[in-house]
Amino acid sequence: MFGWKDQRIKVHCVMSCMCEVVKRHSDVDYRPFYFNVWEEQFGVSEAGLSYYSSSFTPARLMYWFQRMFGVRTVQWHDPQQDAAANAAKLVELVEQAGPERHVVVQIDMSHMPERENKFNLNPFPHYVMVSATERADEWFMLDADMKWEGLVSRDQVLQAFIQNAYPDGFYMDASAIRKPSPDDVRAYFYDGFHLEKNDLVYGLRTLVGQCAEDPDKLSALGDALKHLYVIVIRKYGYDYALMFFHDELGLPRENYEHWAQQIRDLVQAFNTLQFLAVKMSLTGGTKQLASILDTLTKAEAIEQGIKSELERELHLWTAAQCANVEGGTM
Repeated sequence: MFGWKDQRIKVHCVMSCMCEVVKRHSDVDYRPFYFNVWEEQFGVSEAGLSYYSSSFTPARLMYWFQRMFGVRTVQWHDPQQDAAANAAKLVELVEQAGPERHVVVQIDMSHMPERENKFNLNPFPHYVMVSATERADEWFMLDADMKWEGLVSRDQVLQAFIQNAYPDGFYMDASAIRKPSPDDVRAYFYDGFHLEKNDLVYGLRTLVGQCAEDPDKLSALGDALKHLYVIVIRKYGYDYALMFFHDELGLPRENYEHWAQQIRDLVQAFNTLQFLAVKMSLTGGTKQLASILDTLTKAEAIEQGIKSELERELHLWTAAQCANVEGGTM
């Protein structure tokens, strides 16, 4: 049994904030909420890939989180209001929050230099949870995705919020957390599941192809892919899904180990592609182009195999849930 209480995979800051609430207030397995994190939205522009997108909102995740776990979620950030008004709303919510309310805010972590920034990104939009302390000038920050918690300057958090190009925030009330129904788990799985479609591979093929055709763009290819390794971290979300189904179905350990290796191979393929792209960018030639395209084809095939296995396991799990209902064991 893998269990879920102590799993520490970093994959997506919004999902991790939500799952942290379930973990801290209940014994409900939160792992199904990471389904399709591997498909979560990222940005694509002429400048390259970005792990965040100007069009992203947590609305879809908030809807599913409330539907699956019964946790009331409310968007407090108002894009129609200016930064000062939203900052004042954040202060009010934090100062008035009870023990079951968790206030989430998106800040630019590059304005928090005391925090270790392994990604070395500027800007670095990131969702965290904040709460009041006994001191008016200090807040407690819980960074659920980076697995960090501690005291921070209230004013520094507010400045990191105000200066964030993508300000956002919501709160969650964890007064009543329930186990998601099998129907909701299945519906959530298919809400974002695409067996044949691979937006990341498509975006990379397009971007690499455009740069290879234009010598002026080729030198910028390395910078255009500098966020790729952050996006690829989301692929480890497949591991959450595999562990969930392994525990639920009692699948052979060898089955998990095989597909866990496939996940590692997938991540390595994207890392190899990034290395080749940087090399091609520095040399100014297209000698590595064929290897890059072959690596993309390999990554696409690996990922489709993982998705097919997860869909197979979902069907087994669904059948087991139906059998339990018919047998009166649920």
